[in-house]
Amino acid sequence: MARRETAARRYAEAAFELARADKSLDAWGADLARLSEALASPQVEAVVRHPAIAFERKQELLRRVVGDGVSPQALNLVLLMIRRGRPKQVPAMVERFNELLRRERGVVRAEVRSALPLEDAEREAISERLRALTGDAVEINELVDPSLIGGIAVRIGDRLYDASVRSRLERLRARLTA
Repeated sequence: MARRETAARRYAEAAFELARADKSLDAWGADLARLSEALASPQVEAVVRHPAIAFERKQELLRRVVGDGVSPQALNLVLLMIRRGRPKQVPAMVERFNELLRRERGVVRAEVRSALPLEDAEREAISERLRALTGDAVEINELVDPSLIGGIAVRIGDRLYDASVRSRLERLRARLTA
């Protein structure tokens, strides 16, 4: 499994370098997103992943589905992955490409979990606080997790900032039982 993830990472890094050299990062990002979306369709996915279907049919189907809306280079990259038996890795490759794109632009991704949906003012305050903490622009991925009881938990990369009621109660319980 690690080998497949490594392959997706290598494809993404190669695509990113090509896009950076051509100064077409946004176009590549949009094209890869469209191709990933096309492959997520259950009908297309079933054909592309089926080992008994010839590559030419898979190629024809994908070209027909995406039409002229994507660059030939992005399409060829995804077709190469399909030809080499890695269609399942296309979403991971696209996610890695987007991660490289965010890093290039100085944007970090934060996963913010809260017990209730955040209001706009709260979202903006959290974004400002995280921007001050990291020194970078922040892209928030918001998740609602009722098990937190209250407060928020934020994950940026491998760091976790937990200000939830649940974690505070667990720490209190640990201190009382110690």
